[in-house]
Amino acid sequence: MDPEESNGSGAWLAWGAGAGALWSLIPGILSEMMRPPGQAATVLVSGALTGLLVSGALAPFLVRARRWQAVGMGLLSLPLGAGLYGSILPWLHWAILKVSGVHFRCVMEIVEPPGHVFDPLGSALFLVGYSSFTWFALLCYPLAVLTTLRLRRRLLRAW
Repeated sequence: MDPEESNGSGAWLAWGAGAGALWSLIPGILSEMMRPPGQAATVLVSGALTGLLVSGALAPFLVRARRWQAVGMGLLSLPLGAGLYGSILPWLHWAILKVSGVHFRCVMEIVEPPGHVFDPLGSALFLVGYSSFTWFALLCYPLAVLTTLRLRRRLLRAW
């Protein structure tokens, strides 16, 4: 079923997962985590989960928001999404390590034997800072606003 023809929940579900996976390509490529294929899959899954959470949080407000309010929500969605992604990816890598013994990059950087320090909060804060307060923000903020406005348009069509 096309999300635009659904009851609205499908609109943010499909859009959130797809947009989140696309957004995850940015840090995935910049940090060279798109190799090996298993690690690339975790990047995309973490992005899709992040997109679902951010879109789900915004959807009820976007339906009632005016355009300028949606722009403000788009600006807030960047640090929210970066923080969620920054914490979800290490947790996913940690879970894979515990289940299969396979080390992916996030876990190898934050889990060092014998101490096993695990810091998804540190990862989240790093990504929030990097995406929101560096030169990179000049690209990320406009993309976050465009993504949010596109979600709003899909939601308004569906409702």
